[in-house]
Amino acid sequence: MKERIVLGMDIGGTKTHAVLANTNGELLGQGFCTAANINFVTLKQAEDALAEAIGQAQKQGGVEDLETEIAIVGIEPDPTPLHSILNKVAKPKKIMHRKEGECSLVGGLIQRTGIALIAGTGSVGWGRNKEGKTHVTSCWGTIGDEGSAYDLARRGVNAAFWATDGRGADTKLCRALCEHFAVEKVIDFVSPIYQNPDVRKNFAALSRVIFRVALEDKDPVAIEVVKEGARQLGLIIATCAEVLNMHTEPYKVAATGGLVSGGGWYFDLIQKDLKNRKHDATMVQPKFKPGIGAAMIGLEEIGVEWNESVVKNMEATMKKIQRN
Repeated sequence: MKERIVLGMDIGGTKTHAVLANTNGELLGQGFCTAANINFVTLKQAEDALAEAIGQAQKQGGVEDLETEIAIVGIEPDPTPLHSILNKVAKPKKIMHRKEGECSLVGGLIQRTGIALIAGTGSVGWGRNKEGKTHVTSCWGTIGDEGSAYDLARRGVNAAFWATDGRGADTKLCRALCEHFAVEKVIDFVSPIYQNPDVRKNFAALSRVIFRVALEDKDPVAIEVVKEGARQLGLIIATCAEVLNMHTEPYKVAATGGLVSGGGWYFDLIQKDLKNRKHDATMVQPKFKPGIGAAMIGLEEIGVEWNESVVKNMEATMKKIQRN
């Protein structure tokens, strides 16, 4: 009898993660590629990224002719335009759309209720209460997404602009950003920023410069940029919980996304702000990545419970596919 396989996908603003799992909870393979979010890339680019990520997962899993029971597409916009490529490369019997936040919550906490924070290129607060009601805070794209890598970069670059034109305090961000762009003056890196063909991804990467100047140079302006980002993420979490009426009792938050999933200073700052707002709310590092969370949703949809055996199989095989 042919193995029953589910496909889980986490499709963010800069990265795509595809995961194949069987009904025992064993993770067969995973693949990563560039963005397939059709809010930020063309349909052709999205299709190529999906085919690459799924192909990697299929190859790692040793699956010759891939056919899946269900494909869970974890993405914010409607993924209908992506159905054609999914049907071609994964042959799912069914395709279901789930929000990134739900995949992050399920993978992060291995439960259906709670709060998920996504803090990467963008920022999202997603929650579901015991009554099944859901709510999203932030997730507005580059105009909003407070506390995200893009937002930190925007605030940091603006601080350099303000210091240069006299509106703001002197900051070591000016020199650090000039060094990053290999130019002499702040005015000289304005054009490279706006002319970059992938401005969203590459501009967000400037958040690394902001963190470095804050941590290593102890620059007060850079430190305040980071602290304000943490305050905004604390607000995103707390507001999501309050709208869902979850703030009347303790709750957990799965901290996902490149800025927080591994812990660290930024994680600690957000945790501190959250505790000031809700003393018995706790932010935790995720058990699994959102892509695996999507696969877990797929398993549940075909009747597989997240029991102890399934979770243990996921833990064991996750280590295996990470090594390969």
